[in-house]
Amino acid sequence: MSDDPKPLFISTMKNEGPYILEWLAYHRVIGFSQFLIYSNDCEDGTTDILDRLTALGLVQHEENFVLKRGPHKSALKYAREHPLTRMAEWIYVADIDEYLNIHLGDGTVQELIAVHPQADVIPVTWRLFSHNGHVELQRPYLLEDFTDAERPFDDGGQSGRFVKSLFRNDHRVERFGLHVPIFGEDHEGEIAWVSPDGRQISQAEDRSRPRSQFGYEAAQVNHYAVRSLDGYLVKRDRGRANHYRQTLGADYWRRMCRGGREDRSIQRHVPAVKAEMARMLQDETLAELHEASLDWHKSKIRELRSIDDFENLRNELLALSMAGDHQRKEETTPADNTGGVDLEALVRKARSEVLAEQVGDAADLVRDPNAMIAVLRQSLEGIQPLEANLAATGLVNELETIFKRSP
Repeated sequence: MSDDPKPLFISTMKNEGPYILEWLAYHRVIGFSQFLIYSNDCEDGTTDILDRLTALGLVQHEENFVLKRGPHKSALKYAREHPLTRMAEWIYVADIDEYLNIHLGDGTVQELIAVHPQADVIPVTWRLFSHNGHVELQRPYLLEDFTDAERPFDDGGQSGRFVKSLFRNDHRVERFGLHVPIFGEDHEGEIAWVSPDGRQISQAEDRSRPRSQFGYEAAQVNHYAVRSLDGYLVKRDRGRANHYRQTLGADYWRRMCRGGREDRSIQRHVPAVKAEMARMLQDETLAELHEASLDWHKSKIRELRSIDDFENLRNELLALSMAGDHQRKEETTPADNTGGVDLEALVRKARSEVLAEQVGDAADLVRDPNAMIAVLRQSLEGIQPLEANLAATGLVNELETIFKRSP
C-alpha cells in the first residue's frame, strides 16, 4: 500500500442535484480525490452537474444503463471493470445521502486506513439522522441543519444497522456489494474484517448489519436518508435505487427518520467544506447549474403537492413529525424485530408456479442454489412492510453465504 492511499469513491445518483456539491466537497475534505459516479434518467440537472464536474477534473461521470438487477447493482457491475477501479488500492461504495464521519485523528480516510494496517475490509456502521423538523427543502448545508441522530442502542435505538465498507481492491474481491464486498469462496477465511474501533469481526457475525457493536467511537456513516419533509416527496417520486419497485411511504419514513440524540461531530469539517464549495462555485457554469437544480426541485415539490397521493402523504408525515415520532424509542426487542418473516413461507413463494416458470421446474431450484437465490431475491419485491423486507433480505443473504461455502 502507498504511504498516502487515495481511495476511489463509487456512487450512483438520480435527481440529486441540490445535494451534490456539499457531498463532494465534504468527501474531498476528508481525503477522497477519485470519484466514479453513475447516473440514470435524471430530470433535475444532475447529469449536467456531474458532466461539468467531470470537465473540471473533480469526478468521473458515467451513464448507468440499468439492467434487471436495478440501478445500484447495475452500476456496481459496470464499476468493477472501470479503469479507475483497476488503478485503485482501496474502494468505498456509498450513496449521496451517506457521509463517512471519521472520529479518529484528523478525521480523514487516510487516518482510518493507517490505524488498521492489517485490515482488508473496514465496515463502518450507519447512523440515521431525522428530518430535524425541517419541512421545506433545505439549501445546503446539510451538515449544519441536520444534527438529530438516532438513539444509542442502549437508549432505545435500533439494534440492526447496516454498514458501508472501505476495502482493499485486489484479486480476492469477486464483486462489489451495496454494503460489503463479496469475496471468492476460496479466500473468505483469509480476509481480515476490522471494525473502525479495531475489533476483529468473525465469520459468524452479520458483517453487513451488526446488531449492537457499531464502533461509533472511531467512525460512523451519517445517513441523511429523508432530509427535509418536502425533499422526501421528491425522493418518493424518484423511487429507491436498490428496491426500485417499492413505493416509498410513511413506513419507510418511520424506519429511516430516526432521532433522539444530538450529534454535531461532523461539524468540525464545516469550515473546510464551505471553503471547498466556494471554490467549486467560482466556476460560473457550475454555479448556474446548481441554482437551476434547486429551482427544479422547488417546482417539482409544488407539482407533487397538487397530486392527492403526495399531499396526503405530506399531511401524514407532518402529523408524525408533530407527534415526535422520529424521537421514539424502539419498542421491540432484537429477537422480535423481524417483521414476522417466515423463511419456509418465503421459499414456498419462490417455488410457486409464477416464479418457477422463469427458471424451469421447481425441482431445478433445489439442484441449482444460484437459481434458488435469484428467485428468492425476486420474491422480495412484494414483501411489506419495510421491516419485513429487510429481515427477509438478511435471511436470503445468509442462505447465499451458506450455499457458497458448501462443497
